Amino acid sequence: MRLTKVSLFLFFCCQLYWGSATAESIQPVLEDSLDLPVVFIIGEHEAEFNSLSLEHETLLLTACNDDMDFAYDKWLAMLKEMEAYSNIKNFDLKGVKMWINIFWEKDGTISNIAYYLKPQSRNIDTRYLTAFLTQFAREHRFSLVYDEKYSHYGTANFPVLPRRLGAGVSPVSSGSLQNVDNKQLVKDRN
Repeated sequence: MRLTKVSLFLFFCCQLYWGSATAESIQPVLEDSLDLPVVFIIGEHEAEFNSLSLEHETLLLTACNDDMDFAYDKWLAMLKEMEAYSNIKNFDLKGVKMWINIFWEKDGTISNIAYYLKPQSRNIDTRYLTAFLTQFAREHRFSLVYDEKYSHYGTANFPVLPRRLGAGVSPVSSGSLQNVDNKQLVKDRN
């Protein structure tokens, strides 16, 4: 006869009450009942987090052929999709600032999200944020397919600000700094 987890739990509770169970007999039941959640706060599941990091050791940057601009654009697009999803779900992310680690499967589905709120973040109940991120992870598919599982550790600040185009600065032969439109940013002292 196969015992369910509930019956095993009741059995061990009765054993503890009568004093005949040991700590070793309870440990496997506790381990079996704890599954890694899709979304968790960094520091809550350290061993599982380390395993996820090893399993998803390829970085988003590597999956983007080491193209920093392409990887940043992918990351920014995903954060914008997260923000749009929050608007659909009527979940206010404005003012939320966090460190976030996302683990993707080869097909771009999210397997796990680990996060930690920054000190300057808006005060938000992490139970609701975790529930929102769990829904997002289950419904979102990242637009990058790669031949290995991959991950990215970065920051997320809401609202997501658009990337500034044309704001690059480059030195020119005259010694003054110019932006990409070749407009002088600093006057020469000549």
